[in-house]
Amino acid sequence: MRNHISEEQRRELIAEFRHSVVAELANPYLNHGDLISSIREKAGRSYEIPFSSKTTITAGCIKKWLTLYRRYGKSGLLPKVRADKGSSRVLPESERDAFLEYLTDHPELTARAVYRLLYDAGTITTVISSSSLSRIVQSAGMAREQRLNTTAREQTRKFAFFYPLECVQADCMHGPMVPMPSGKREKAILLAFIDDTTRRIVYAEFSTSERSLVFEQGLKHILSTHGRIGRVYVDNGSTFVSTQTQRILDTLQVLLIHSKPGRPQGRGNVEFMKM
Repeated sequence: MRNHISEEQRRELIAEFRHSVVAELANPYLNHGDLISSIREKAGRSYEIPFSSKTTITAGCIKKWLTLYRRYGKSGLLPKVRADKGSSRVLPESERDAFLEYLTDHPELTARAVYRLLYDAGTITTVISSSSLSRIVQSAGMAREQRLNTTAREQTRKFAFFYPLECVQADCMHGPMVPMPSGKREKAILLAFIDDTTRRIVYAEFSTSERSLVFEQGLKHILSTHGRIGRVYVDNGSTFVSTQTQRILDTLQVLLIHSKPGRPQGRGNVEFMKM
């Protein structure tokens, strides 16, 4: 029966299968640990995959489908229409899929390097010329520069979420020197939390120190006023690196994520607020 279905019906069936795999993983209240465990469990199952002889799905492939589903909804799970439709494929479909998947997961590698790795590992057994390999890469829109640019954009937008309090960003801003009741002048420091999705400031307070206690007070206010937080994204300042704070958040199952030094792009919302 499936021999007589249209290409569009074929794509719809594949999208339905992919949706059945990742739909429950998109639950915004699924914490990071449970998400990783669920992905590993699904990667260990056997499936009847439409129009494929494969029976398993790699964790990397599941993560890629989940990213597409979160970003574009169910339509993001539709297979791309082949740019080389009607022409002969040099690699068998299973080998081509493995090659493109590895290429996606390792954007820093050249296509030839990926091919050699998979050929040496026995994943690919077909001998192919450099020009034929280049045509496969170009038809899939996966030239190295394109892959690197896509990765850079994804890293910058890594912490873009869909629901309130999935991710809260926090940062400190140093203000002017202000007179204190004691007669001394001390620097005013603003600690602010902003919700990644709504761009709403959920807590802000001035103090004269960057102690972790100020950070913990802000977290307590948000939890008691707004509800549970999925994760908190901060830099590596002294306010945010206390082991006591880490233990508290571990107990509450709130993920504390530190940005890489010198990479403030991921905290774009709260950095913009400081301008």
